[in-house]
Amino acid sequence: MEHYAFATVARLASQLSRQGLTSELLTTFFLRRIEKYNPMLNAFVAVFGEQAIRDAKASDARRAAGQSLGLLDGIPVAVKDLIDVAGTVTTGGSAVHRGQASSQTAPLVQRLQAQGAIVIGKTQTVEFAFGGWGTNAHLGTPHNPWDANRARAPGGSSSGSAVAVAAGLVPCAIGTDTGGSVRIPAAFCSLTGLKMTAGQTDMSGILPLATMLDSVGPITRTADDAAILYRALTCEPGEVLDESCHRLLDDGSGLDGMTLGVMPDEQYDTDVQRSVRLGVRDMVRMAEMAGANIVRERPPLSFNTVFEQSSLLMAACAWRLHGALVQDHDAPMDPFVRRRMLAGQAVSQTQYEELLAQHQAAIGIWQAWMADKDAFMIPTVPAIAPLLADLDEDTSPAFFTRLANWTGGCALALPAGFDPGNMPVSAQLVGKAQDERRLLQIGSVIQSLTAWHSYSPTLQG
Repeated sequence: MEHYAFATVARLASQLSRQGLTSELLTTFFLRRIEKYNPMLNAFVAVFGEQAIRDAKASDARRAAGQSLGLLDGIPVAVKDLIDVAGTVTTGGSAVHRGQASSQTAPLVQRLQAQGAIVIGKTQTVEFAFGGWGTNAHLGTPHNPWDANRARAPGGSSSGSAVAVAAGLVPCAIGTDTGGSVRIPAAFCSLTGLKMTAGQTDMSGILPLATMLDSVGPITRTADDAAILYRALTCEPGEVLDESCHRLLDDGSGLDGMTLGVMPDEQYDTDVQRSVRLGVRDMVRMAEMAGANIVRERPPLSFNTVFEQSSLLMAACAWRLHGALVQDHDAPMDPFVRRRMLAGQAVSQTQYEELLAQHQAAIGIWQAWMADKDAFMIPTVPAIAPLLADLDEDTSPAFFTRLANWTGGCALALPAGFDPGNMPVSAQLVGKAQDERRLLQIGSVIQSLTAWHSYSPTLQG
């Protein structure tokens, strides 16, 4: 069954629907992979083995009775350890919360369970989701599987979710994204990561960082798989997902009639690694081959300004949420996360309100600029995943990802090739609010012309 390790959700769903595969066998297979590789990868902080097998058996019984709940019925999924599952601990990546079990399951997880998905475990995160490199001083940093010999940043804050999918420990996972936390790990691990529009899903039962910027999204192998998870998280209660939810992404017309905004390399406002620049150019060329009209235009918002303003607002929100803990120097807290939150202490109420006003203004500016565009393509991150030994925690890989959160839009990270050392590079589609389907359609068409999303890392052992 090893070929199932890196199979797409769509393929696994097809195998299950034809009854050539059972959910119990599939779930057992992934549980064994977790048991074998997680000690090396540290992707999962908790595994729900017994419950997962019970849920898988229930899925098989439904399918045998002709009562399948849809495409996700029987498919294992992991959720970031920021999201409550009743009876389990939500640590939020912090040693402080290790003993506090949740009394309720987050509505987001309930939606997945209502579609028959098997919640197989919780994945590691940067402490309180406040960091883009993916490191965790107390619970351990997941190992980026694309470099078997050296420890590299997995990307954060949804680090474990990306590592788990990239390493074939689970077919798909859910992360959260306040400034890039789905897209950065997807980029570093050669995956597809969708940042959904803030407010599209009920965020209760999810540990907040900055509520006006917080969002969720799936980390998957393909845009088609991301579309399945997106529909599961946003569909009407009782709706049964079928193959139409991802096949409708490509109606045969390619990208005819669509307009894609891009930037000349020299206008990026930061150093972008050559391999990343080439990868983005290739993705733009693929979109053009598929019929898209390419418009080269600089956005009306400065990446530097967006980064600075969003950093201050996140710090201010984090301080308001966790200030008491930050001030408790006996609390076992990552010193870099503590420092980021301390920056919010200096933000006055007046400045806080100004930041909120700037955020709202940016939403309007972005919507107006995007009125004649279907998407805007830029790098997801400026460079490949760095070695942990070379990492500067006072920097951030979120230079390009903050734009979507600050402007209230959605965004999709896509594998865009590899550097000469075989480390992944990524391109990002940024869209208007609630325009996920359009981004997923563009991503699906591009992936039909490329193969970067089909590559997987080689694991030792």
